[in-house]
Amino acid sequence: MKEIIQYILYFHAISGGIALLSGLIAIATKKGSKKHILSGSVYFWAMLSVIITGLIVGFYRNNIFLQTIAIFSFYMAFTGKRVLRYKKEIKPSPPDWSVNFIALNGALFMLYLGIINGMRVGFSGAVPMLMVFGIFLLVMAVEDFRKMWRKKFVKNDWLLTHIGRMGGSFIATSTAFLLVNIHFDPAWVMWLLPTVVGTPMIISASKKWKKKMNPQKVK
Repeated sequence: MKEIIQYILYFHAISGGIALLSGLIAIATKKGSKKHILSGSVYFWAMLSVIITGLIVGFYRNNIFLQTIAIFSFYMAFTGKRVLRYKKEIKPSPPDWSVNFIALNGALFMLYLGIINGMRVGFSGAVPMLMVFGIFLLVMAVEDFRKMWRKKFVKNDWLLTHIGRMGGSFIATSTAFLLVNIHFDPAWVMWLLPTVVGTPMIISASKKWKKKMNPQKVK
């Protein structure tokens, strides 16, 4: 079994590398171009491979933290891609509801683990990040549930959501890459570096497109 897990880890690392490379290409290329669409698709499927292998390894090692982070990353990448459907229709499908249900429960579980572990060992190490990821996931999942339930979307909001979710998943992937390959003290620097660099870029891109499209609510 250990040999199988080792091969899965190799596949996990290769998929992560492909995700990082294709993600950078998607960021650098023009939105809507063939290169952007192709690199974005490669990024999504590479991320899906990273997430599945991460869940397997996390389960084998009884690493609940790794499993919950995989759920967080999956939801970001999944909704970032699925939201493109709202260019032509705003009716959610069963996969959307199913993944949203998983995300809601995953977020609550992450918060539960963060609180329990914080009470036992103190709010240090991975505990604060677990709670931060849990809060972010819960906010996203609740907001998505509200939109799907009411079928109340914002015109062209699909693009802003796509930018935010795919950008967020890339930040999560970059964070994992740095933590695994670069050992730096204090460790929280590697945790926060991709977020500090990537978040302003996402905000800037979102403002640019929001100003360009001037979205209005669809009633």
